[in-house]
Amino acid sequence: MNKETINILLVEGSETHAARIREVLESGLNQIKLTVVQNLAEARTRLSKSFPSLAIINFLLPDGKGIELLPGDQEAAAYPAVIMTNRGDEQTAVEAMKAGALDYVVKSAATLVDLPHIVERALREWTRIVERRRAEEALRESEERFRSFFEAAASGMAILSLDGKFLKVNPTFCRLFGYSAAEALEKNVLEVTHPDNREKTRRLYDEIRAGHRQVVDYEKRYLRKDGSAIWGRATLAVVFGPDGAPSSFAASIQDITERKGAEEALRLSEERFRTVFNNAAAGMVTLSPEGQFLEVNEAFCGFIGYSKDELLNLRVPEITHPDDRERTAKSYRLLDSGRSRMIHYRKRFLCRDGDIVWGHVSVASVPGGDERPRYYIGLVQDITEAKRVQDQIRESQQMLRLVLDYIPQHVFWKDRNSVFLGCNRNFARAAGMEKPRNLVGKTDYDLAWKREEADFYRECDRRVMKADMPELHIIEPQLQASGKQAWLDTNKIPLHDGEGRVVGILGTFEDITERKRAEEALVEANRELDAFVYTVSHDLRTPLTPIIGYAEILQETCRDRLDEQSLDCLAEIKSQGRKMLALLEDLLVLAKVGHLQRPTDPVDLNAVVEEALADMGSLIAEAGVVTEKNPLPELRMPKTLLTQIFHNLIGNAVRYAGREGGPIEVGGERKGDLVRLYVRDHGPGIPQEERSRIFEVFYRGATNKKSPGTGVGLATVQKISRLYGGRAWVEETPGGGSTFRVELRDIQNSAD
Repeated sequence: MNKETINILLVEGSETHAARIREVLESGLNQIKLTVVQNLAEARTRLSKSFPSLAIINFLLPDGKGIELLPGDQEAAAYPAVIMTNRGDEQTAVEAMKAGALDYVVKSAATLVDLPHIVERALREWTRIVERRRAEEALRESEERFRSFFEAAASGMAILSLDGKFLKVNPTFCRLFGYSAAEALEKNVLEVTHPDNREKTRRLYDEIRAGHRQVVDYEKRYLRKDGSAIWGRATLAVVFGPDGAPSSFAASIQDITERKGAEEALRLSEERFRTVFNNAAAGMVTLSPEGQFLEVNEAFCGFIGYSKDELLNLRVPEITHPDDRERTAKSYRLLDSGRSRMIHYRKRFLCRDGDIVWGHVSVASVPGGDERPRYYIGLVQDITEAKRVQDQIRESQQMLRLVLDYIPQHVFWKDRNSVFLGCNRNFARAAGMEKPRNLVGKTDYDLAWKREEADFYRECDRRVMKADMPELHIIEPQLQASGKQAWLDTNKIPLHDGEGRVVGILGTFEDITERKRAEEALVEANRELDAFVYTVSHDLRTPLTPIIGYAEILQETCRDRLDEQSLDCLAEIKSQGRKMLALLEDLLVLAKVGHLQRPTDPVDLNAVVEEALADMGSLIAEAGVVTEKNPLPELRMPKTLLTQIFHNLIGNAVRYAGREGGPIEVGGERKGDLVRLYVRDHGPGIPQEERSRIFEVFYRGATNKKSPGTGVGLATVQKISRLYGGRAWVEETPGGGSTFRVELRDIQNSAD
């Protein structure tokens, strides 16, 4: 409770009860003043002089019922009241509450003890009622003021729903558009908007609904009921509901069909002008011909940071940025000379705290009797943020142009008809243009390329725009302005407007002429190298067979005639010959990769793995390892190459890691048109520094030099992988070991 004295009027016919109630209240409440009367007559006399903070009234009094002191409606009550009765019943309680009582209690020992809390509760409830009444009254007064302003406003005023339907219009609006109020309420904003301005209006309303803007001020054409067009300057603002969400729009429309109507507007009644002047959202001022401030509104004070009194002692140059003072003076000379009645310009203002703000200034002259301006009326809109955004956009555009002109790629963009809208310097040079702007408005047929090249480019443009999908890495020829026949790697993507419609394309290309020549040379070199490897391997393999055979014959037939050293030499000849033969076999396989036909039927990888495991059964058994095969997908690829992959990877795992105790796992999965295979072991693993080299021909690593193998198997796996659009790599197996992974592209899916 607050510290003010609580004046309580107790209306109680029983002196005994009154004394007991006094005792309870004075002991349970602080700072109370209790006045006791015994009947209705005394109570009415007391109430005629002043109302208490609270009245405690006995239901039955010597001269009538206590509820006769109540107004019969709680909303009409001037003071809070609690009704007490000796015996409680529902009818009495209902009668008391209908009469306007805040509470109803039955006298009892428990009630008397709780009476201070009942009083406090009643006072709190009364405080809420009083505050609500005040708020409702303030709301009524505010609505009445708004209604008066709305109805009397000189501008067309309207309240619109969020979808643009008119909910309320003022008489000025009706006169402006020629509709009755009832007719206007059947319309929406687009129906009274000129067709040429409907799209802009729809866009502005969308921006406000999306929360990007709360107030917009713009000019557009309207359609009157008779079909005639008028120009209006509209100010549209969001009206927020109690929940803080947009609930409607408030619009003000000024008829600007005749700019000279500003003179008549200046002669409007002082009251109307004062209302607009003082409540305008933009800064408004009146100035003497010498530039002295005569009047300023609150919005202008907030914009510039000065108080009204301070501004009335200043002149325009004193709050104008030094660099803008001469231009400002020149603008006012136009008004002073009569050559213009209204000027519009942008300038910088000096704020009281030293900050600099930008304003869009509109100044109109009010002519005097001698045809010289009597005073000026100025409207200043804060465009500081808009100017900052414009500067950022300009800087961003400059930076973008700098980047475009110095990146090595050629960049261009076209409209829906494949007409060039712009390009960077590299593209302009390739097209034979001195500057990028010289390309604007031209088509591919106007440039240096061949006719068939231009046809191809434009057909590609049409595909991209029609499908609304990019086309990337288009390899195409081009005859450039320099006479160079180039090869290009081109990318084209569709361009969209704010509505998501395709409005053109953006293209980039890179001159890959040298790269293509290098690739062709590399292909030819690889072809020659493969042929050389095949020939050498074949020619070397021919004499190896008799060498190995003769060594075996000598071992068998001359065993009794040769000493131990000679027999060891023959065994070494046979062993080294077989190693050389295995190496040549692997080289032949490596040379053949890339020359086999691609199949059209899918290969069951599960069957390929089973065959590979069967082929290596003796090796696996000798190593004493366990193999685990997980399900594998199908893949369109030559079975012989798949067999090579699994033979090499499983063989490596058995030879180098099979005796470490863990199982060798084989599996795979499909992801789109990619199939990923793996062979996992739990052996000693491969050092990080060797993982990138083990797929090189003849590289075997420091830890494997004494192990069997030729150093060609993993190189064969990598070559097969790359041939089919994939790769091979090795990772560490969690817990120790190596996991070899192979990624292959399904050639049928890729073709599709």
